[in-house]
Amino acid sequence: MGSYNMSKVALYVLNTIYAILGLAIAAASIWFFCEVHDFTSLRNSNHYLLDYTVYWPQAVPWIFLVVALMVIGVSCCGFASAHKRSRGFITMFVTAQSIAVVCMIVAATLALVFADNKSTDDFFKDTVWDVYFQSKNDREVASSFGLIERKLHCCGADSPRDYKNWKNEFPMSCCDTYYHGFLDTYTIECEFTNKLANERYGCSTVAAQYARIAIKVLSGGLIFTAIIGLLTMGVAIALSKSLEKKRRLQALKNESESKKVLL
Repeated sequence: MGSYNMSKVALYVLNTIYAILGLAIAAASIWFFCEVHDFTSLRNSNHYLLDYTVYWPQAVPWIFLVVALMVIGVSCCGFASAHKRSRGFITMFVTAQSIAVVCMIVAATLALVFADNKSTDDFFKDTVWDVYFQSKNDREVASSFGLIERKLHCCGADSPRDYKNWKNEFPMSCCDTYYHGFLDTYTIECEFTNKLANERYGCSTVAAQYARIAIKVLSGGLIFTAIIGLLTMGVAIALSKSLEKKRRLQALKNESESKKVLL
């Protein structure tokens, strides 16, 4: 009984951690998608009218979201297995968990091999340059690109020097700062001699670097979640063995009582 109760409690605890990790990865995937969409929504639609290619920075959030939803679903199955005390439920949970663990490892591997490389850099460079050229003739795009510059603390597409060919000074977004949704505006002019603006990187470099960091963090989160999943499988198997042992002991007890009645 002690082994059974310990396995049951451990399964509840591990499944709780597992579900929380799944929710966290799902939320992070949605956030990553929104951040990428902030860039792609500003592109010149005519340039991408016949471009049906799904690039890795666009695909990764969806892959991670699907796997995260799978994790949440499997965790619900784990809670049901611990509550129902059924070996059939446990077998179903272990099978589903095995599939989920494989999917997490595959998703993390795909992200690290194919998304965390030069293709991501090229995607953001092309996107940012397209948005940057759009901002020259479209005030709404220029305003949105300015918000990106403030949020990422970047200036220009490749570097602050991009503005020197067609402006008399940097846009204020190269001199303003943006912290957690709050805008801190400087009263000084954002001239080409401004040290803060000149020290900033281009938005294509910053965006690509942040995207790589996000991909690494999400992949690491999936791998850690897979490890927790393997632990829950081990505990579930131990719980199944405890249930079988308990069933056998109950059967022997019933058989013994039946013999006593006959005597």
